[in-house]
Amino acid sequence: MSRADEVAADRYVIPDAPRLRAAFRLAASDLYFNSWRLVAANLVWGLWLLLCLLLAVYWPLGGLLLGIALAVPTAGIYRLSALVVRQESVAFSDAVETYRARLAPALGVGAIAILGTTVFLVNVVTGLVTLANPVGWAIATAALWGVFILWAWLLCLWPLLVDPRREGLPIRPRMRLAAILVLAFPVRLAALTLVTAVVMGVSTVLFAALLTITVAYCALVGCRYVLPAADRLEGRATVLVLD
Repeated sequence: MSRADEVAADRYVIPDAPRLRAAFRLAASDLYFNSWRLVAANLVWGLWLLLCLLLAVYWPLGGLLLGIALAVPTAGIYRLSALVVRQESVAFSDAVETYRARLAPALGVGAIAILGTTVFLVNVVTGLVTLANPVGWAIATAALWGVFILWAWLLCLWPLLVDPRREGLPIRPRMRLAAILVLAFPVRLAALTLVTAVVMGVSTVLFAALLTITVAYCALVGCRYVLPAADRLEGRATVLVLD
C-alpha cells in the first residue's frame, strides 16, 4: 500500500461498535450541557406540531401537508445533535441555517415518512377490519413490519442527512447507507427503534416533555448510535479496499 493510501486509511479509523445503553447515557449528558440550544430547537418543533394538530382539526389535508413540513425543524434538531456528537461548536443558529440549507432534502424525507406510514397503516386497517380473514391478517402483519422497517431506516437517515463529516455527499448515498445499516445491524437498530418509540409514546402522555426535550433527546441518542455505526461500516469497507 502506497503512502497516499496509508494516509487515506488513517482517515477511516474504525470506531468501537455503539452500545444502546451508552448512547442513552451519553445523550443525557449531551442534553444537559447543551440544553438551551436543544430545548429551543425542540420548542420550534413543538410549536410546529401544535399548528399541525390545530390545522388538522379544521382542514385534514392541510394538517397532513404541514405535517410533512415538520421534517424541517426535525432536521434542525438532528443537526445540532450531530454537531454535539462530532464535538464541534454548536449554536442555535446552526439549526436555523439547517432550515434553509436542507429544506428540500428534509421535505423529501418528511414526505416519505408521512406518506409511507399512511400507506402501511391503511393496509393494516384494511387487513384487520375490511378483510378480517387469514389473508387480511397476513397483509396487516406485513404492513406492520413495513412501518417498523421504514422508521428504523428513518432513524438511521436523519443523523446521516445532517452529519457535518458528510458535507457535500448527495442524499441518495446517504439513503443507501441508511438502508445498509438497517440490513447490517437489524437487531441493534430494532432495539433503538423500539426504545425510541416507547420514549416518544410516554412523552405524548407527558405532552410538555414532547414539546421541550424529548425529540432533542431521541435525536442525540440516534446520533450517538447511528453515526459511529456508519463510520464503522464505511471505515471497515475503506480499509479493506485500500488493503
